[in-house]
Order: sequence, then C-alpha cells, then structure tokens
Amino acid sequence: MKKIAMLAVVTALGLAGGLAIAGPVSAAAPEGVMKYAINKPSISWNVYGPGQTNASVKDKGVVGGGAVRVQVTAPTPGQPWANAAGQAVDGKITKGDIVTVAFWARAESVDGGPATATISSVGVHQSASPWSGIVNGQVETIGGEWKLYTFSGRASIDADKGTAGVSLQLGGAKQTVVLGPLFVLDFGTNYDPSMVAK
Repeated sequence: MKKIAMLAVVTALGLAGGLAIAGPVSAAAPEGVMKYAINKPSISWNVYGPGQTNASVKDKGVVGGGAVRVQVTAPTPGQPWANAAGQAVDGKITKGDIVTVAFWARAESVDGGPATATISSVGVHQSASPWSGIVNGQVETIGGEWKLYTFSGRASIDADKGTAGVSLQLGGAKQTVVLGPLFVLDFGTNYDPSMVAK
C-alpha cells in the first residue's frame, strides 16, 4: 500500500500536465496534485456479478506492481452493470466540483482474439439507493498495453464523505480486463473540465 501511495505521485504527473485553471488558483506542483485525492489510491477493486471470475495478480508493468484480472465469461450485453468493478470514494463531493477519475487498465486476449475490452460506462455515483450518478463518463476501448484511462466532469449533485463510489461496467462482452490502481481527484470549481487530461 505504501508503494502505491508513493507511486501515486508519479501517476499524478501525467494528470497535472493536462490541467488548466479557470480561476485564480495557482498551479500545484506535481507532488501536490494528490492533495486533491478523495479516495485511497489502490487496487482494492470490489468485483461482482454472476458472469465473471477475478483474482489478484502481480504485474511489474503497472504502477504499484499489482492488479486485479477480471474474466467475464457470461456477458450480459443488455445489462452491462450486472458484472462490474468498483471502489469506494472516501471524500466529500460538492455539486459543481470538477472530478477526475483515472485508472490503469489493459486487456488480454480471449479465445485467440485481439487483446481488447470494452468498459460500457465509468461513473462516480451514490453508494446507496437511489444510486444517482454524480459524474458519468466513458473510456475508449481498452487495449493490450497498460494505459492510464481518465475522464473528468462536473459533479451534478453533492455527496457527503463516504457516500460515493466509482463503478466500471464490464458485463457487456466476453472479455478479460486487468485493472490497476484507481485515482479519484476533486479539483473544486476552479478548473476548466475541457482542459483536463483525457
């Protein structure tokens, strides 16, 4: 866990390079970007659904050296949320804040096909009923090499500390996705979301 926390700064360098400030806030040093983290960056994915299996794996190719391999063997295209991965968001989110979700991922070949995967939806949402979306986004097709996937948006509602979570919908296709660390950053209202690194 300590290794991931230290390497979070390295990851933040990539995020910091694409941030633009819309208001009179001074740019943070790269190591200061993690002060905006509202989760504990980790690979503690809660993977669920009847059509998948998952296991922790070691992989030197990703920040922190560990990941979770999710094999969707019985996809649910009409209900891609039925097989998913998620993590808790510990911090408070205020309506109007710019929230960035960033996670490391790669795909593995299934049945001799290309190493690609599709995450139907990525979002920050309430972690209890009515499960309302706070920030929703999509990512491009996941390829076979490790890559940091990000999206940003403006929070549509408030969320008190510990009442939000991130979810990745994985059940849309038969696929194998390997998930590395997740980072959730809340930049407040003074960042221009169109300029955040994608």
